[in-house]
Amino acid sequence: MQKRFKLFMMGMLIPLLSLFSCSDEFLDAPSENQLTPSDLPEGITAFDGIAESLYFKPWFAFNDKFLIAVGDMYAGNAFTFDGAYAQFLNAQVTSQNPILTEGYVSLFSVVDQANNLMKLVEDRKSELPEASYKNSIAISRFMRANAYFYLVRTFGAVPIIDKAGSAAQPKRNLIEDVYKFIKLDLEYAAANLPEKSLKKGYVNRTVAMGVLAKVHLTLHEYAECASLTQEIMGTQYSLIQEYGNLFSSPENNNSAESMFALQWKAIATEWGTQNTNQAYIVPNGTGITGGGDGWGVYLPSISLQEGFESKDSRKKNTIMTDGDFYPELLKEQGGFKYKKILSSTAANFRKYIVGSAAERNDVFFMRTSQNTIILRYSDVLLMHAEAILAGANSTADGSALKAFNEVRTRAGLPIKTVLTRDDLFNERRIEFALEGQYFFDLKRRGLAEATAIISQQEVGFYSDDDRTVLVSRKITPTSDYFELPLPQSAIDTNPSLLEPPVPFNFN
Repeated sequence: MQKRFKLFMMGMLIPLLSLFSCSDEFLDAPSENQLTPSDLPEGITAFDGIAESLYFKPWFAFNDKFLIAVGDMYAGNAFTFDGAYAQFLNAQVTSQNPILTEGYVSLFSVVDQANNLMKLVEDRKSELPEASYKNSIAISRFMRANAYFYLVRTFGAVPIIDKAGSAAQPKRNLIEDVYKFIKLDLEYAAANLPEKSLKKGYVNRTVAMGVLAKVHLTLHEYAECASLTQEIMGTQYSLIQEYGNLFSSPENNNSAESMFALQWKAIATEWGTQNTNQAYIVPNGTGITGGGDGWGVYLPSISLQEGFESKDSRKKNTIMTDGDFYPELLKEQGGFKYKKILSSTAANFRKYIVGSAAERNDVFFMRTSQNTIILRYSDVLLMHAEAILAGANSTADGSALKAFNEVRTRAGLPIKTVLTRDDLFNERRIEFALEGQYFFDLKRRGLAEATAIISQQEVGFYSDDDRTVLVSRKITPTSDYFELPLPQSAIDTNPSLLEPPVPFNFN
């Protein structure tokens, strides 16, 4: 009885918390509507209720459109005719863009909820075992660090909100201080999270090390990154055999390759707990979802399609091209055969399509329970190779080649005996297509190099049914391409965001 009561109260607590994770107040500072220790049901710790929701609820708007719009479409991996994404497609995103605003709010919602959890735990520290206390703080700081990592890479200088109830009109902080703040959070998480996850899908010490390695890589701190990735490799994570299973079957959520993933729950009667990606990705008019969604909003750019090598087994699991057959889709009709007429770029995405409500009990209109993977083991391998490359044009280092070739071997491709800079980044583009990484990978290459690459990418479309008449489109990035504008609504609420960034007080 006590166990059932606890589970019931946890279920009641999570929806309550969601009321505080999507407020406009996150545009300038955390909401004042914070839970207090007296709000917690008897016998339920802060960790029980809030930490569970940190894996999905506050990330919803970030995942709904922002991640793919910024990480893939803005950088040239995806094409669309949907006007909502036009600014990303044309690399002319303004401060009034609603997708940009939703992502900003969502990421600060993660920060706010993480800060709330830490305040609750601090207030009840005397009632918690030491291990539970440290784990609660560690997971909060891990989530906060990830939110800030996306914020600083997307927007540049942003306000550091380090505790619940911070100043209502915070100033932006120096970019280097934001990165220092992220590192401190992740270092604490790595020191205090358990060696193995407490629950399937929960993060642990190794996961925190993996994200920290990517922070070091972003800052071109190659030795620090290589040291962390070396420690991770060959431990509790590994590549799974079937690449497509990472994205097309919720049964494979939290596989041996998945390190940190958003844990979506498809509930027919609740909005904001689910993964909506399938609704935007499924080719329009095919009926694959069995419902009213499936709009083919995101189309693989011609440039991305040209990036796949011959016989790359990832291609069919990432994009649909003419003649591809998928027996696992529309099973009652004998499977689904793709035709290029369905898309103006002669292809559609395959990733994140799981099937129809008729075939699954965890699919509803705009709802699946397919995880969104933020960090996986193949990323650790490729980070390791990039860290050893260390900004050089090529390397024959055995450790770098071993890590790099492990990813290529899984894809059925021949191994490389020399790793070039272009090899490394081309491999990342294909391996992580539609996972919101390409923009940030280009940014690591620097404006001059990235501009040369982006300006050569074909991001046009075909105007005829045979998909042979190309309407060419190419983007030349401006000098501010890699720093998107802060949302105007955030500035309206907090005009101090227009002021020059200031140092953060770490004392």
